[in-house]
Amino acid sequence: MKRNWDVIRKILLKVEALPTEDSSLNSSDMNSEGIDSETGAYHMRLLIEAGMVKGVCNNAIMGPAICNAKSLTWSGHEFLDGIKRETVWNKVKETAREKGLDLSIDVIKAAAKAIVSQLLS
Repeated sequence: MKRNWDVIRKILLKVEALPTEDSSLNSSDMNSEGIDSETGAYHMRLLIEAGMVKGVCNNAIMGPAICNAKSLTWSGHEFLDGIKRETVWNKVKETAREKGLDLSIDVIKAAAKAIVSQLLS
């Protein structure tokens, strides 16, 4: 499965919006966003492995893994803050596409920083 940055951003936004520390986002909760459970679990696992989200994934005997995200880490908050605004996120993707770059954490951070700098000028 390929990494989908739009799915990753949606998960980060959903985790940030959790109302309490006792709340969690289940990978199947992403169905309301048009993201199937398998795709949601795969991307939640990536975010947990990257240290952006605190959570756990359990492999299921039948079907996709079940992942639960509890909260963003410091680096998760920092990353999301750079791409939270829809206009910035769309500009990041457009800039990468125009430059022929694949999206990576470093490319997204650099593009978001440059775009925010332009907006502040």
